[in-house]
Amino acid sequence: MSPASPHRTEQTEIERKYDVHESAGVPDLVGVGGDAAEALVVDGVGHDDPVELAATYWDTVDHTLLGARTTLRRREGGGDAGWHLKLPPSAGTTGRREVHWPLGDPGEPVPDALRRLVEARLRGRPVHPVLRLETTRTVTRLLDGSDRELAELADDVVRASNPDTGVLRTWREWEVELAPGVDGDEGERLLDAVAERLEAAGASLSSSKSKLARGLGSELAVPAASGDGAGGPASTVVPTPATPAPKKKSAAAFVASAASGLRDELLAVDAAVRDGRPDAVHRLRTTTRRLRALLTVWDGVLDPGLAAAVVAGARHVGHVSGAARDVEVARGRVATRASSAPEGFVAAQVTGRIDARLGERLDEAVGDVRRLLDSGAWFDLLDAVDALVAAPATGEHATDPAADLSAARLRAERKRTRRAVRAGLAAVDATDRAGAVDALPVLHDARKAARRLRYALEADRPRSGSGRGRARRAEAVQDALGEHRDALAAVRTMREVATLANRSGEDAFGYGVLATLESARADDALRRFRRAAADL
Repeated sequence: MSPASPHRTEQTEIERKYDVHESAGVPDLVGVGGDAAEALVVDGVGHDDPVELAATYWDTVDHTLLGARTTLRRREGGGDAGWHLKLPPSAGTTGRREVHWPLGDPGEPVPDALRRLVEARLRGRPVHPVLRLETTRTVTRLLDGSDRELAELADDVVRASNPDTGVLRTWREWEVELAPGVDGDEGERLLDAVAERLEAAGASLSSSKSKLARGLGSELAVPAASGDGAGGPASTVVPTPATPAPKKKSAAAFVASAASGLRDELLAVDAAVRDGRPDAVHRLRTTTRRLRALLTVWDGVLDPGLAAAVVAGARHVGHVSGAARDVEVARGRVATRASSAPEGFVAAQVTGRIDARLGERLDEAVGDVRRLLDSGAWFDLLDAVDALVAAPATGEHATDPAADLSAARLRAERKRTRRAVRAGLAAVDATDRAGAVDALPVLHDARKAARRLRYALEADRPRSGSGRGRARRAEAVQDALGEHRDALAAVRTMREVATLANRSGEDAFGYGVLATLESARADDALRRFRRAAADL
């Protein structure tokens, strides 16, 4: 995938906003933060002259981005003029990811480099200016004893105008943002200390999450929040009317929560794939497979029609992303296997030709993934997952206790996997005896069964607190058979490229060496499979 553009910059924003009366004065902040040992201390302040800022916020008609705790704006004035995309905190973090892009002409559209980061939210829908903010900002910089900036307090007088309705709003707020490099516990303690001083001066923590939300006010149409109750990313689907949450500890509550988490991972991995992040294609394939496993193993819990649509869509996405991932893996094996060959046995021309061949395939496969992420099929899958999470759980097992249903379903999965593994072992034994039995389809089924069991056990573990050992044993079977499959695929590639090289008059010896090494890897993988199968 395409790497991030050199024009784009990113930072993590950690801030707090406060409502304040127009007559309030910024308090003296010198000495703030000195109560705890080794705490950051404000030893001095710097005052900047007021600046005038103008920002135009872009969103869909129904404010899809704002509902996902995301803002997209074009700012003029000040030291950070440009396009700004603010994304919600990722899991386990407090700061928002802020992505910047340089300004172009006044009438320019949203930069593609920013739009692609939120396309999984927008899903092809157009965006337009929804609010214009004009801000008079006066900054107080909080400094330590060496004049290093710890944070800045922005005193903002804001004028908001809605181009769709003509409504005007004005207010004043204080915004405290930590400087780059100030974070973690010490950053939070500093924010707490500053908060005490500001609240003593009459400020109160802002009731609005952003200037955009406050500027839109009663015109705001916010999509429903994620159903996990943890303040995570919001869904772009608004259930109408709002559906009651399933009973705690019911099968519906468990499966809906797990599906919601996988939905959020799909949204995150969409941007990662578009951005060319390492391992993003693998994450896409793995997440769709986990989603399929969840809804297949716990069939009959959530809405059956929506669940079937999600499974079908996830299967298609997994197929397309899987093809690209397989070529990625094959390409990585070439250098590894060549390095294990005796010195001089594999010429650089050999590895270069194989790498070029696989590079062509990878370009084609990655192109398919790119087209997929801009297709109706991908957006339909995301819509279906949103709807599944938001819809009432109408499956016949929705109200079953999660513990009871999970225990029964996982027992069935273990039995199913053991049958598939026994069939795989029998096929290998028959191949060893007769030499003409094609064991690959049976081994493929065994690998898929072990993978589904592993994903089911891992999905259930947050609820049950158990299953780690069984999941690892299933993963051992999956890994051994996956290595066997990849090694044989590599042998086929070596033979194919060797044929082309031979036609060009090149020495094919090195290809034979690599194929022999891969065949040995395949044999070793089958031995690992036998050991893993015995432990399953």
